[in-house]
Amino acid sequence: MRSTVGSRFLESLLFAVSSLVLYLFGAGRVLFLVPLQVISVRRGTVGIAAAGGIAVIALAAVRLVGLFPAPLEEGALLVSGAEVAVFTLLAAGLAVANLRLTGARALVRLLAAAGCVCLAGAPLVAVLAASPAVARLVDGVFADTSRMLQSIFATGDSVAGTVLEALIVPDMLKVMIREYLLHSFVLMVFALLAFSWWAGSAAAARAPQPGAVPRWRFAVFRLEGWWLWPLIASLALVAADFLGLGERTTGAWAAYASYAAWNAVLVMLFLFGLQGLAILRFWLEKRGLARFGWPLVVAVVLAALVTPRLNAVAAVVLPLFGASENWVRYRTSGAAAT
Repeated sequence: MRSTVGSRFLESLLFAVSSLVLYLFGAGRVLFLVPLQVISVRRGTVGIAAAGGIAVIALAAVRLVGLFPAPLEEGALLVSGAEVAVFTLLAAGLAVANLRLTGARALVRLLAAAGCVCLAGAPLVAVLAASPAVARLVDGVFADTSRMLQSIFATGDSVAGTVLEALIVPDMLKVMIREYLLHSFVLMVFALLAFSWWAGSAAAARAPQPGAVPRWRFAVFRLEGWWLWPLIASLALVAADFLGLGERTTGAWAAYASYAAWNAVLVMLFLFGLQGLAILRFWLEKRGLARFGWPLVVAVVLAALVTPRLNAVAAVVLPLFGASENWVRYRTSGAAAT
């Protein structure tokens, strides 16, 4: 009995350390939830709670130790606390996504988890925004970033240089990034949770456990017909925002409505874009070309999304292609929605 408890604690510790190491190194930060998903698949709620708890305590200790050599500042302490809180919220969100109390499909659980994380994180964002000490730290970061960008993009063209300098001044950068985050925050949280759930589940499936569920295939991803209604509603709200139909709404409520509409439409476009990619993956698998063709498809889509003149086209065409499966039968062999 003791050896079993000890082995499980050691397993939780190893996965917690893996998560923390990935988080502390910039390039691996997008993967830090994957080890927690692996242990969730292997050990259930107890496993992810134990590993996540150890990782949170270790991160708090690392950040606290890092504050001691320098004079303790209110802003630095608050930012470090907020970082630990965000880590905790994301780990808790992944744990919520793994709960199967209602029998809902994984997609619905992931959306619910992302919504819970965003709602729980809203007061934290408000506290940070109201702190003068944090504002000074943020202003310093944007000032350094602006100087770096100006040195990188320095040009002898007077017209281009004037336009560029106007765009990368600290205040402009801060406004641009703030608006970008507020309009797409839910999508970023959902994408992180969904990717972590998929990658961790796929990694855990490589070492099958007794009673484990079969490995999920991306080619079977399909949205039920009723998902069209949230897509249509969110598009209508964004169109109303563009046309200024909500100008009679004054104060913060107009901005909140705009942020909610954009977050909703981006999530829906992302989901239907995934369905479009799933159709392409199905075609490649059916013809035995997935091994070589799939990386090419992903590369082309990513290149289009980061290209200024093609990103809007790709962000519209791919979701529309996915949505058209409600009327056109692209996949002839059936597969259950996941």
